[in-house]
Amino acid sequence: MKKLIFFTFLFSLFGVGNHAFAQFGEPDVQKKEVPRNLYDEGYRTGFGFNISLNDFGVGVGGQFRFGLNSYTEALVTLKMMGLKDPTEQTFIDYTFGFKTVPEKYRRVLAVPLYIGLKKRFFAEEISDNFRVYSSLSAGPTYALSYAYFNDTTENGFRENDSGIYGRSERLNDIFSGWGDSKSHWGFGGEFVLGIDFGEKFSNLSSVQFGYTMNYFSDGIQVLEPCQPDLNRINQQPLNPCGISESNTVPVFLSDGSVGQAPLEKANDPRKYFGTAQITLIFGWMW
Repeated sequence: MKKLIFFTFLFSLFGVGNHAFAQFGEPDVQKKEVPRNLYDEGYRTGFGFNISLNDFGVGVGGQFRFGLNSYTEALVTLKMMGLKDPTEQTFIDYTFGFKTVPEKYRRVLAVPLYIGLKKRFFAEEISDNFRVYSSLSAGPTYALSYAYFNDTTENGFRENDSGIYGRSERLNDIFSGWGDSKSHWGFGGEFVLGIDFGEKFSNLSSVQFGYTMNYFSDGIQVLEPCQPDLNRINQQPLNPCGISESNTVPVFLSDGSVGQAPLEKANDPRKYFGTAQITLIFGWMW
């Protein structure tokens, strides 16, 4: 009888043990969720309008996207934006609302055409409605420069004080000065880090942070090529700019007489234009 009780106890003990191992053993292996992507779900072509903000101002344009595989797309971007010299400073007359940029010579409007690749990263680590990517693009850039002011004397700088020069040359607004325009061809590119938002892949909503650059081998004369040296009246220029044949400009002196101020070389054509930028893109995928 005692042996029977003993074996019954052992059987109960091992039974409880097996139940415990079954309850607290290794969990079942869960199948890893496969990230969604536009290519596999049939969204392989897209178009979006882009608006960019950088040190040169605001740019607008459009972008085509073409799916190559699950996480890679080809990009074709065309946009229009202004180019400036990074040393430019804008002064505002708060009485009349006029804006003036000292030494500015020409406005520049650029139209780059970039072709590149876009790659999605961290697809398995980050949610599908927050798709992180980077892209690298490059291509030709066409630029049109036109006169910032009406250079009636054609001497390469703006005579803006009638008390000194006897005249004040008029500034052109953004719609004027096209008659004195020049074409320029260059090469540019951009590198961006961006995020595609949303679980509905048919809608394209992106924000990009990056750097864009354009290079023109012949340069663009954004700032005035010449400046008069008012401290060396009636002397020959030390570094003539070569715009005016006489290399001098008449000025009124304090005694009422007229002298000749030498025109010195002031600013070289700028070849490289680079800036950080933020871009918003809104469009469709299909």
